[in-house]
Amino acid sequence: MTLLLTGFAVLFVPELRGTDPEFSINRIVRGTLAMLWVFGTFMLAQRTTTAHSKPVADAFVLTTVSPRTAVVGGIVAESLRVLTYVFPVGLLLAISGAYAFSAPLTLLAVSLVGSLYVASAVTAGRLLGYCAAWLVANVPFVARHKGVLGGTVVMLFFGIYFLFQVPQLPISISPATLGVIPTGWLADLLAVGTPIGWSSTHALGGVVAVSVVLIGGSWLSERIATSFWFGESITVSDTGKTSVSTRTEGDQRALERAISPLGVPFITGPTRHVAEWSLLRARREPQRLNFLLIPVFGGGSALVNMMLQGSGSLAILGPAIAVLLGWTAGAAFGLNPFGDEGAVLPTTLTAVSGRAFVRGLIAPSLLFAPVVTVVTLVTALVGGYGLLAAIALTLIGCFLTVVGTTLAPIVGMWFPRYSAIRIGNSDGVRPPRLLAGVLHVVLMWLPGAALVGLVAAPELVRLALSGIGYIPGFILGLVASGGVLTTLASSLNDAGATIQGLPLTAFRSGFGILLVFGGLLVAWRAYRGAIRRFETHELH
Repeated sequence: MTLLLTGFAVLFVPELRGTDPEFSINRIVRGTLAMLWVFGTFMLAQRTTTAHSKPVADAFVLTTVSPRTAVVGGIVAESLRVLTYVFPVGLLLAISGAYAFSAPLTLLAVSLVGSLYVASAVTAGRLLGYCAAWLVANVPFVARHKGVLGGTVVMLFFGIYFLFQVPQLPISISPATLGVIPTGWLADLLAVGTPIGWSSTHALGGVVAVSVVLIGGSWLSERIATSFWFGESITVSDTGKTSVSTRTEGDQRALERAISPLGVPFITGPTRHVAEWSLLRARREPQRLNFLLIPVFGGGSALVNMMLQGSGSLAILGPAIAVLLGWTAGAAFGLNPFGDEGAVLPTTLTAVSGRAFVRGLIAPSLLFAPVVTVVTLVTALVGGYGLLAAIALTLIGCFLTVVGTTLAPIVGMWFPRYSAIRIGNSDGVRPPRLLAGVLHVVLMWLPGAALVGLVAAPELVRLALSGIGYIPGFILGLVASGGVLTTLASSLNDAGATIQGLPLTAFRSGFGILLVFGGLLVAWRAYRGAIRRFETHELH
C-alpha cells in the first residue's frame, strides 16, 4: 500500500504545489478519521483479549513491578508496535503535505497527530480488552458462552462497519454521522499551517478528548487489569476435558447442560456422546473454527464487490449461499477427528465403535440443516427466483450439507493434525490441516457450483462442461501435425460440440441426476471408509 500511495503522491502532489485549494475540514473528514479510530480500537481490543490480557511472564512481572507499570508499559509497547506499521504511510503524508503546501509545520503536525491518534486507540483498546477478559473471568454466563457472544459482537461490529463502507446500499450510513466523536477532530490539527480550512475549536477539542482517553483510559485499565490479574477466576462446568470413555448418567446430564440451548435429538448412546463432545469443543475452542472464515469471507467479499461494480445482482445470492452454507455446515466439526481427541485418542479408539464415532461426527452438522434451509430459501426468494427454483436451491444446500458432513471425517482422517498450535493466550488448539481444508473445499465447491448453476444458469454450466472437450482439443490441435494427435484433438472437439448441442432440458436433468447420485455414492463410500479407517487406525 505504501508503494501505491507513493506512486499517487509522485503523480498528483506536484500538481497541488502553489495552488490554493478551496477545501476545508468538514464533518465527513472528521467522521472518516473517527471511523478509522473506532475500527483500530476494536481490533486492538480483540488483540488485547486474545493475546495480551496478561503480561508476558506474568508471575514474574506482577511480583516485580506495580500493576500500573505493567499496564502503562503494555500500552507503550503496543503503541510503538502500531507506529512501526503506520510509520511509512505517516512519513509519506507528512512529506507530501509539507511539499505540496510549502508548510514545514505539517511535518510536526502529522507526527503529533499520528502519535496521539495511535496511543489513544491503543489505550481505549486495552481498556475494552481488559473489560472483556474480566467478564469472562468473573461472570459465569459470559464464561460459558464466550464463543457465541464473541462471535455475535464481531458480526455486529463488522455488519455496522460495512454500512459505512458501502454508500450504494439503501441502508448505508454516512461517515459524517461519526463526526461528533472528538477523536476525529484531530483532522483539523493536520491542516495547521496549510491553506486548507480548519477549526481551532475542533482541533483543541480533539487534543483534549485524546488526553482524557489517555489519562482516564490508563487509570481505568489499571483498575480493571488489577482486579482481573489478582482476582479468582470462576470455573464453569464445561471446562473439563474428560475422556469420552468414562460416561455416567450425571456426566451425560452435565454434558447436555454444557451445550444448551443446543441439543442432539433422536440419537442415543455413544453416538450422542461423540456428537455432544463435538459441539462442546466448538463452543469451548471457537478459534479452531477460524479456518471456515477465510473461504466464507473471501467468497462473501467477492460477491459484494461484484454487486457493487454492477457485474452481479441479488440473483447470485441464493446460489452462493447454498454452496457457502452447505460447505460451512459440513466442514465445521469433522475435519480433524483424530487430532480433536488429543490425549484421549487411545481411549476413544478402544471405547467407541467406528460406526458410533463417525455418526457422532456427522450429527452436529446435520443440526444446522434447518438454518441452511431457511437462509437459502429466503435469499433465493429475495434474489428474484420463483418458488420452485428457490426450493431447488434450498434442497441443493441441504444436499451439500449432507455430502460435506459425510466427506469431512474421511478427509480429516487422511490428513490429521495432532500437534496443537497456540492462538493468543488460549491453550493449544488443533484446527484442521490446511491441506484437509483445501481438499474439502475443492471436492464440495466445484460440484456444488455446478448444481446451483443448473438452476440459475444452465447454459453457462453446459458451456463450461463442453470445455472438457474443447480445451484439450484446442491444445492438442496446436501441437499436432497429423496422425494420432490430430485424430484425438478432433474427437475431443466433437465431444465438446456434442455436449454444447444437447437440449437444455435434457442436459439439466441428466447432468443433475448424475451429480446427485454421484454425490450420494461418494458420501456412502466416505462414510464406510471413515469407519474402516477408525477401526484400523494405529498409533505410533
